[in-house]
Amino acid sequence: MTPNLHNDVVLDAGEGTHLFTSASSSVTYATSNNLTTASTREHAAINILHSTTLSRLGSRTWEFATPLLLLEWSPGSLAAPASLGLTCALFRTIVSPWLGKLADEWDRMSTVWIGTSMQAAGCLMSVGALVLFNFSTSKMNGDDGGKLIHLLSLVLVITAGVIEALGAQLSSVAVKKEWLPIMFDEEATNILVTVAEKKKKSTTLLSLLDILPSPITLSFINTTMTNIDLLSAMFGPVLAGWVLEALAFKDSSMQRGFVLIALMNVISLAPEMYLLRKVYLSCSALQLRRGDSIDECKQSGESTSRNDSSNEEDRNPWILFINHPSGLPLLTISLASLYMTALSPAGVVLTSYLMTIGLSPTSIGAFRGFGAISGVVGIYFFSLLRKKEANESGERSTVAKSIERLRGLSLAFLLLEVVSILVAAAAYKNLRDETLTTSSVFDKSGEPMSWQIYLFLGAIVVSRAGLYSFDVGVLEIEQYIVDERYRNAVGSVEGALCSLCEMGMYVLSIALPNPSQFGWQVGVSASAVSFGGVCFGMFLCLYHMHLHQHGEDDHHAHNHSHGHHHHHHRHTLQQERDLKEFGYHIHLHRHGKSWR
Repeated sequence: MTPNLHNDVVLDAGEGTHLFTSASSSVTYATSNNLTTASTREHAAINILHSTTLSRLGSRTWEFATPLLLLEWSPGSLAAPASLGLTCALFRTIVSPWLGKLADEWDRMSTVWIGTSMQAAGCLMSVGALVLFNFSTSKMNGDDGGKLIHLLSLVLVITAGVIEALGAQLSSVAVKKEWLPIMFDEEATNILVTVAEKKKKSTTLLSLLDILPSPITLSFINTTMTNIDLLSAMFGPVLAGWVLEALAFKDSSMQRGFVLIALMNVISLAPEMYLLRKVYLSCSALQLRRGDSIDECKQSGESTSRNDSSNEEDRNPWILFINHPSGLPLLTISLASLYMTALSPAGVVLTSYLMTIGLSPTSIGAFRGFGAISGVVGIYFFSLLRKKEANESGERSTVAKSIERLRGLSLAFLLLEVVSILVAAAAYKNLRDETLTTSSVFDKSGEPMSWQIYLFLGAIVVSRAGLYSFDVGVLEIEQYIVDERYRNAVGSVEGALCSLCEMGMYVLSIALPNPSQFGWQVGVSASAVSFGGVCFGMFLCLYHMHLHQHGEDDHHAHNHSHGHHHHHHRHTLQQERDLKEFGYHIHLHRHGKSWR
């Protein structure tokens, strides 16, 4: 079947030449699995999206409830919640890359199973810590033994939060960074759909209602999952707040509500795993070992490139990340820099600042809601523009063209993010000496609020449209270019860098806690976002799509023709497959240093 598919692909050698390349590896996958019918693809997509909904809604309710519970340990102080936030960020930075590297050695279902099990263990441990806390409070009467148990229960609940956070990141990276590129590779799916639907049109109810596109693409899955995350960020805290308040009763204790939320999270993991198990069994490509195809290359006497060896580089996720080809470090740093910001509607730092200058909780809640809506709107336009460009390119759309479209659209939305944050920073500069005299943005009584606060908050809301759209674009580019063998490790390093940037802003806010010093946070945020824009600009300027074709004599040495010279460069597993089948591949290539 694979040779026939390859023969059907038309390679246009005219202007804007792009060849069918790394998608061929996914075709090899897809032709061996059951995702060759429209109905099976629809069911797999629905299962993934339902699983994501359960996972993200549970995580958002947990993230909202846990800091509030920690106030039981430090009444009237933010010390315990701040300790949890900093500890989780620290462990995600240090531990998650190594955990991701281990995940690349496990089978894919085991990775998700371990991640969800860690989440369940974290939730149950927190309930145990709460029981221990109540025991120390009621039985020890404040003596030294009671204080020790009290401290032990605090350490236990923070440990539980760390385990839950690491497990959530592990399973999220596995599904988004590894499962989806294999299951819903755009070009492989398009080719297989064309072949399959010539024989039989899908008549499922979902297709008739046009709920899902046909064919289902990687872009659709990515944007839908991001929208689910945004909606969960809106409704998760509302649901958690309602549960905490409903079960508070007369003593106003949040403990009963927290226990219910923790147990609901544990229970929800069962259907989540069931859905992912169904997806796993429906796609035999997910069941393949990561080294299967590359081992075949070895048996045929071909070199597997310099990045395929059991050396220190393969064992260290940070070295893997730094040496990854196609400009991945620049791309990832451009995204991670955007996380070193205090100008986030859902951020703890900005929320605290807005409270100190007089905004009411209702106004702040509305502000956070508008930020999430802005993200959804931005992603909608991102998808619309990408779909329009794809339609204009017609049947010649390939992975190479997809990457080029993503690069252009991602730049446009990143510029929206950068400009919006700079506008917000300029508005704050004029605002910082102003005094708010009303308690709410929507309160019309009293003296009107300064126009700068509207511009400040409005620009931050608009920036969310750029941020989330850029995040989707970067995710999809990474899904195309990251080596299949190291997707968990590379994805975890990205998460670690984002956590490191978030931790930097927390540390700055602790060092400069006075609201009158908030201008430092604003300045650092604007600088970090601008730096991210510069990094992505460098990525676009330095790395371009190039055809590398092997001649008969240089094939084994991996010398690649660029039309006039030969160079050595690193290969991903996907490129190795292309070299084996076609003798060429296309990748993002750095001018002057072709191995990048």
